[in-house]
Amino acid sequence: MTRAAGAGAVALLAVLLPALLTGCTAGGAGTAQPSASSSGDAAQHGPAIRIVSPEGAVRLGDEVRLVVRATDDGAPLAARDATFEVLSGPATYPGGFETSATDSDGVASSLGLHAEAAGRITIRVAVGSVSSDLAIDVAAP
Repeated sequence: MTRAAGAGAVALLAVLLPALLTGCTAGGAGTAQPSASSSGDAAQHGPAIRIVSPEGAVRLGDEVRLVVRATDDGAPLAARDATFEVLSGPATYPGGFETSATDSDGVASSLGLHAEAAGRITIRVAVGSVSSDLAIDVAAP
């Protein structure tokens, strides 16, 4: 390889490597945004838990219905227990947590979250050995 070609390869790696590594962390806080479509999940590598609903902030006083989709390499984690637990923020679950089962698409719902004030709520969702910390914003009415 010539010196010019080697320098070009290094420059290309310097540009591509950060782009490839961006977003490659697991279990980081997400936002209350809809998950990617199932076609987008097919390209996913490794386990993931993503928010399906709510789409954006919820209003204080409204029912907080958290719907998530759990997958591993894009395949749904079906017929598994999903546990929802508040890590931080102005919200609680009766009894401290909630458990529901994933359906055939890997979707589980939490209906018992009670928002006590406006602010950001961080919830840990665990499906089997896969867990993720997800964030929901509660807006003042």
